[in-house]
Parts: sequence; C-alpha cells; structure tokens
Amino acid sequence: MRSEPSLRSSFTMAAALAVFLGWAAPASAEPPYIATCGTVRAFSEPTPTVPGSVTIGTHTFALHSGDRFPSTTPLGAAMCINRTVTTSGPVVALIAMPAPICGFAGIVEAIPGQRGELIDIVTTTPDVRIALPVSAAVGSVFRGAATACFEVGLDANGNAFAARVMGATVLAPTPRPTAAPVSGLPSTATTGMFGEFATIFVGASAAILVLISRRRGRDSGR
Repeated sequence: MRSEPSLRSSFTMAAALAVFLGWAAPASAEPPYIATCGTVRAFSEPTPTVPGSVTIGTHTFALHSGDRFPSTTPLGAAMCINRTVTTSGPVVALIAMPAPICGFAGIVEAIPGQRGELIDIVTTTPDVRIALPVSAAVGSVFRGAATACFEVGLDANGNAFAARVMGATVLAPTPRPTAAPVSGLPSTATTGMFGEFATIFVGASAAILVLISRRRGRDSGR
C-alpha cells in the first residue's frame, strides 16, 4: 500500500498536470476561480450606480449590476458564489449549492496557524471548483485523489464543509511503466529467403565448376 506522503505527492503532480492541460491560458489570464459555498447571511442587491454585496458564511463579496443572482432574496439559502463567463466577459454568479457535491477531488495540505486541511473538488454539474474544509469523518477515510461524492454540512457560522464521503470512490489511475526501447529489429521473412537462395546458388555454382573441371580433364587426355 502506498504511503500517505506518496499519495499526496501523486495528487500534487496530478493537480499540476490538470492545471497545465485543463486551464492552459495566456500569461495575463487569472487563475481558476475557487467557489465559496454556505448559508447566505446578508445580501444587498446592486444597482447600475451602487454596488451591492453578499455574505456567505463568514465571507463577504462585492456584487455589481452585471453579476448574476436570484430574482428573489437569497437570504438564508445554501448557495455558492462562482465566476462564469459571458459574451461581455467574466461575471460573478450566485448559484444554489449542489448537494451532494460530486467530482474529482483531492486533499490539500493544512497551513499551520492559518487553516486546516481542505478538499479541492472539481465538479461538472454545475461546472464549479470548490475547496471545502474537511471533517474528521472525511479526513480519516479519504486520502490521495479520487472521483467521489461528498455530503455537505454547514457549521455554526454557515460555512460549508465536507461532512462525509458518500458511496464508492474511484481512484485516480496509476501511470503505467514505460516500455523498454527497441534495441534491434527482428529478422524478416525476406532475409530468410535471401539466405536460402544464396545457399542454393553457391551449391549450384560449385557443382558447375566440378563438371567443367572434369570435362577439361577428359579433353586434355585425348
């Protein structure tokens, strides 16, 4: 069984590859947007002249008239703030929090004195990337990187966290060992046929030479 550091190292490498392949963009582009989910505790709708704001759990975000939010007040609802792209450019969107949250996930190391472990989840329905604090129930069974579904809980402040792993998980594939390079080319049927032809030719030539030698011997004895 692979050690925990090895699994985390594998996820780090996989995540780096995903960033390179899936999020490749010009140098001026922003990094992937990490959605924040939880209970909406405060909401101020923006106008064309005055910006608004939304507080999800303990996090507050500015809103502008071009951003997307529900037509009715979202106060008290479990929602996520995400970024989406429109024909006019990127805007912030307030969407319903998916439950459960399913996708490709991996553990992100804790930063001592700042925060605990997170689980980084990339979902496809909706297309969201979320980083959630990890409960003891998840941290004790989920390591490395895998596709899984997570039950989402809300703490006393309304912040969402990964409460438990639901059902089976599908581990990330292990890279196959690289095949050894070919050191030489195998013999072909053409080469074998050429060898047989050369043998027959040499044998026939020798027989002809013997016949010629005997005939000369007879002619000289007359």
